[in-house]
Amino acid sequence: MAALTKLQKMQKNVPSIFKPTINKNIRGIQTALASADDRIVEQIRNAKEQLFVSLAQLQYLDSLGSNVGVFRPTVFNLSDTLYKQLIPALSYHPKQVITTIKTVLGIFFGENNSRVSVHEIRPNQIEITIPSSVPSLRRELAGSHHFHCYSGDIVSIDDVLKQIVITLDGGGSKVLDEGEVDGGLFGSSNKADIILSNFTTVAPAKTVIQFSDEVDLSKYSAGERFNLALKNYAGSFIPDTRKPYTVTKQRGVLGQTIEAGKVYSTLIMEEASGIPDGAGLLIFNFGKPNREALVKYFGRPNNKTLSIDPAHVFESEHVAGEMVNVIVTPYQKPDKSGEDLSVYIVGVRAARYLAQDIIESIKAAGVVINWTVIEPKISC
Repeated sequence: MAALTKLQKMQKNVPSIFKPTINKNIRGIQTALASADDRIVEQIRNAKEQLFVSLAQLQYLDSLGSNVGVFRPTVFNLSDTLYKQLIPALSYHPKQVITTIKTVLGIFFGENNSRVSVHEIRPNQIEITIPSSVPSLRRELAGSHHFHCYSGDIVSIDDVLKQIVITLDGGGSKVLDEGEVDGGLFGSSNKADIILSNFTTVAPAKTVIQFSDEVDLSKYSAGERFNLALKNYAGSFIPDTRKPYTVTKQRGVLGQTIEAGKVYSTLIMEEASGIPDGAGLLIFNFGKPNREALVKYFGRPNNKTLSIDPAHVFESEHVAGEMVNVIVTPYQKPDKSGEDLSVYIVGVRAARYLAQDIIESIKAAGVVINWTVIEPKISC
């Protein structure tokens, strides 16, 4: 039997002579009282939750943390989830214990981060290695799946099923959204392959990268670092003043193969609606070794065709799927205000400085900590 609502309970206790379910006046009074009572109960329940660190939120969580001397950092936006982990680590855990130091570093850099290590060399000397920035905080931002790339470690490889299981930097529990990197690029050292799809398994949660049957995965090794780039994200590029042109965001996708040494009067495009219908200049596969710039085009007859200058002899081979960007000459110097530059998010160095300060504050007197900060090898 379903539980009675507040209004039904009140109606049940009113004498039937008043006809509480029919009389509009009685029903209106009871409805108002029941609604007000429900709101009071909800407020009491919410107030009780704000008394506990594990349930409190926002300013109520700040108050609980300040009561034990742990204040939310102001140099960057630390989420409630991470702040809840920081409060007990700094208020109740013993000092100078390696486990406590690892707990604090895990809050900032993610648990089981392969780039974080803590070693007690002597009773009074500890060596700590950490990345130069805090990647785990980036995933707290809405829309983080639109970032140019991810990095992490290869856990296992199945060359029969053509799958690679990975862990991402910033925490072993972090996984990708299903299909987030479809068609992207998976690479390590000097090797790279196109991703067919990605998905997440359950119990335990892990990210699986799926490749096509023709990809040879034997060249990868478990424990190896990787970088994973999204297909449809243009990225942020450093202006190159040595080139006589500037690459614009107007672009299309090549729909045919172009052979080196040949000329073409028209090109089939997979998508060309982003390219203006008028004469201009193009660059093929910008940012890649076979990029080819200053290719003149006369117009866009339709969204699947470009009219190309037949006097241009292509120097490199290009394949379907490559990006074709419009360029302008001469080189356009970005405004010093920064308004001309793309907005992008990087790791938070201020968070790393804070993590180091916290570790220094919880160590016992006489203990020396030697810090090693690892700079990223690849910029995405």
